[in-house]
Amino acid sequence: MIAITLDIDWAPDHAIDAVAGEMIERDVRATWFVTHASSAIDRLRDRPDLFELGIHPNFAPGSTHGETPEAVLDHCMALVPEARAMRTHGLVQSTALLALARERTPIRVDASLFLPGAASLAPIEYPLAPGPIVRVPYLWEDDAEMLRPDPSWDAWGLATTAAGLAVFDFHPIHVVLNSADMRAYEALKRRELDRATAGDVAALRHDGPGAGAAFAALLEGLAGGGRRISELA
Repeated sequence: MIAITLDIDWAPDHAIDAVAGEMIERDVRATWFVTHASSAIDRLRDRPDLFELGIHPNFAPGSTHGETPEAVLDHCMALVPEARAMRTHGLVQSTALLALARERTPIRVDASLFLPGAASLAPIEYPLAPGPIVRVPYLWEDDAEMLRPDPSWDAWGLATTAAGLAVFDFHPIHVVLNSADMRAYEALKRRELDRATAGDVAALRHDGPGAGAAFAALLEGLAGGGRRISELA
């Protein structure tokens, strides 16, 4: 089973729309982990046949989502009241946080477990005092791949050779930048990411193997298919 997930990470609307448009064109499903409200996210919500919206809570100190874990969860669920899945920003996690999410929200699936390149992955039911939560591990992430000494952008090759579940994590801004390292992204952040225009992105887009090329190849392979995280529980 192959699934695409996307951590929105405060990307500008034009980046979200561009990535969603590629998926709609090829009829590919995905789960999007939402960080903020925007018109582009409302447009994702208009395609429940393809897109599931989950939450991407930031539990780190200084988070704009809230000062306490309870406040963070309440803020994120107000953004996506229909959410049943989450991936924490920065993969901040603990048994206590999972139990709080299970008790306080309708979240029943967590995708915060990153196991790069692992084979034979599968969803597992994780027992908690308030009730179980299904943990869906993932094996590839675009910004993590940039840190490898010899990165591989052959996401479709990995998808078709994985013995078990193959869940991929992309960031819309890295897809539209076709990032192969963090330099263009950091340049946009210095100018305030949410104000970056499509022209700003196009001027910094990498030419060659990168996150965007990996994403496009994965979509071509999955055209008319793929799964959403809730469908793997």
